[in-house]
Amino acid sequence: ELRAREPQLERYPFSRRPTPPPGFSHPRLHLVSYGERGLHRRARHRPRRDRPRRAWASPVGIRAGSLGPRLQEGAQGAAPSLQHERDGDADAAAAPEEGNDPTPPQPEPESSEEEYDEGGEYQGPRCVLEDYTKCSESHLWKLMMSFYDRKGPDSWAQGIVPHFITCNAFIGRSYAQVLHGFIRDSMKPGSKADCPLDPTEPLYIIELGTGSGKFSYFMVKALEEMKDTCDFPWEKIVYVMTDFTEANFNFWRDHPRLKKYFDSGNLEAGIFDAVNDGEIRLTNGTVLGTGSCVNPICVVANYLFDTLCHDIFQVDGGVLKEGLVSVGSKAAEEKDPLEPDIIQRFDNLYKYVPIGTDYYKGEGGDDAHLERILAWYKDYFTQENDHGGASLLVPIGALRAIRQLTSMSGGRAIVISGDKGNNNPEHFRGLGDPHIAVHGSFSVMVNYHAIGAYFTSRGGFALHNPQEEASLKVSCFVLGGDYSDAAGDARPWTGDHLEARDRERADRWPNLKAAFNEHVVSFGPNDFFVMQKSLKEDSSQPSLKSIVALLKLSDFDPDVFWKFRDTILNALNTCGEKLRADLGRGIPRVWDNYYLLDKDKDIAFEIGRFFYGIRNYRDALVYYAQSSTEIGEHHVTFHNMGLCYYSEGKLETSLEYFTKALEISPDYEKANSWKVRVERELAPAAAPTAEAADGG
Repeated sequence: ELRAREPQLERYPFSRRPTPPPGFSHPRLHLVSYGERGLHRRARHRPRRDRPRRAWASPVGIRAGSLGPRLQEGAQGAAPSLQHERDGDADAAAAPEEGNDPTPPQPEPESSEEEYDEGGEYQGPRCVLEDYTKCSESHLWKLMMSFYDRKGPDSWAQGIVPHFITCNAFIGRSYAQVLHGFIRDSMKPGSKADCPLDPTEPLYIIELGTGSGKFSYFMVKALEEMKDTCDFPWEKIVYVMTDFTEANFNFWRDHPRLKKYFDSGNLEAGIFDAVNDGEIRLTNGTVLGTGSCVNPICVVANYLFDTLCHDIFQVDGGVLKEGLVSVGSKAAEEKDPLEPDIIQRFDNLYKYVPIGTDYYKGEGGDDAHLERILAWYKDYFTQENDHGGASLLVPIGALRAIRQLTSMSGGRAIVISGDKGNNNPEHFRGLGDPHIAVHGSFSVMVNYHAIGAYFTSRGGFALHNPQEEASLKVSCFVLGGDYSDAAGDARPWTGDHLEARDRERADRWPNLKAAFNEHVVSFGPNDFFVMQKSLKEDSSQPSLKSIVALLKLSDFDPDVFWKFRDTILNALNTCGEKLRADLGRGIPRVWDNYYLLDKDKDIAFEIGRFFYGIRNYRDALVYYAQSSTEIGEHHVTFHNMGLCYYSEGKLETSLEYFTKALEISPDYEKANSWKVRVERELAPAAAPTAEAADGG
């Protein structure tokens, strides 16, 4: 067993607040100028029964017909006797874990009990920011853009915007496998997919709303590791990171994990407003515009569609209605109509007016497709004895972005998207106002069923994960080949005919279907998220074997390692040699997957602690040095390096590092104690030398 005299390792305290990397801005659409507009106050004198229905913007509330708000993550005696000397708990001080809600519940606006009637309806003052307006053109989306324009970096640093569920090694690998299935079907000779790829031309993968670049790294890395089994040449795959601002470009370019892919040409970047821009200008000078891509484009969009503009509809008694929204605030007056904090004071009113299915006339050539979608919902929810009606959203912002992107490749594309949303129209039954989830900013549920219907109407198909209890819904959409009604399919666009077309067209893509079923449906990103969250939160003392299994499933994801680091280190003293060896082989993969964002998550330092715990001092020193380079010098890191050198019997070197620790923190008692101890151990060796010199 381990030596009793083994020195006790330190873990340094984190007291500084998480900070985003320099130049980082959250990926959202750029701010559209709002202009001056008069704001009025309006008193409440109408009886409650006469007022239009109000939607409560609650961070945790669930309205009927909704699947709920966006989810996010959302010691002593260790290896050997690893002590934690910390100023408070680092995990508690850091951003909240994803899994329950993007942020802690926001406080309700200060309102007296008199401002609510006995039915819970708000009766207080209301500042009208905008009268009843078509939802996709309303002030809601101006506030959304203002939030990310003014508070983007802070929202990321404070964990307001969830990221783990869509930024981990598991989901990067899952998406890469789905894309691999698409490539195999497209490259297979005689394939019924009828969407060939030209291996001499680039295959562009465009990620919308890239942000930090963390997901980009995981997916590009997964594709690189599959290059020997992929039917398409790796050197012709170009992953394009897009954002609405140039501020993030320097961060991407300078990031050590991305640099090699930029240098090889497998990674590019460009400015792109997902709704309004018609082309992407890459940093190498290439312009992706209408008809510019020989091969189909591949689009990735995670947690983006839920923040693009939507329209509101109801089917009530067989009548299709449009929902108009009046954006307001629970304040008597708002001096700045674009102040992001207004989101916390939302007091929105809705009213519904009858419309026809030709609502989207002049919608960029998509009129017929959008009319089919609205007609499908009207028909579906106007069945015999169906008096409950339905309420639904149409993600028109997402559909416009898809239209712009698919025009670059002649209408051939694959889109992989993960978001909170619904793909089952049964979830739309019932009349009610849309649920707005407030989490610093706000978001709504994505109607993936409507997006799928749009692709089907255009001659493509959709693959949905039928799992209903899911925080993250992942769907895949394909346009390619000629399967439209122009090719002789005269079936109507109502009822089961939509789903029948999907099934028939998807059957022509066996490899894509198999990959989607294996890596999304059978066990996908949401399942992985639930598993790691449950092991962390539902088990007070998870076994080391279960943690090792989870690490292997996650491809040794750094965030998973971080969550379970204490349990791992505490168990090293008592676990068997085989389990210790398994961890020793896998932990270097943690560092290989590490993408530096949050300097309060010092992964290198924790890996150093692990290797010290298994008495691999050489590797421990490598990672402690890496910690000093990546995160910065720290007195506890130098203290631990001193312990490593001491354990190797290199007392002079250990003394140097204890001294370095004290230079940074003169009051650091443990380093001082070890310095005195080492000096004492070195003294007997120095004494004979001094006596010999005196005798000479």
